[in-house]
Amino acid sequence: MKEGIEKVKSEINSKILFWNNIKSRKLKAALIVVFVGVVFLKIYTTVFTFDWFTNLIQSL
Repeated sequence: MKEGIEKVKSEINSKILFWNNIKSRKLKAALIVVFVGVVFLKIYTTVFTFDWFTNLIQSL
C-alpha cells in the first residue's frame, strides 16, 4: 500500500514539474482546452450511451 502511495506521489510530482517547465502560455491554454474537451466528450458519450441503453431496455 505504501509503495502505491509513493508511486502516485512521484507521478504527481513529475506532472507538476512538466507543467512548470512549459514556458508558453499559449501551449498551457491549449492543453487546458484539450483536457476540458476530453472530459466533456467523455461525459457526453457516457450519457448518450446510457440513454441509448435505457431506450433499448424500455423497448423490450
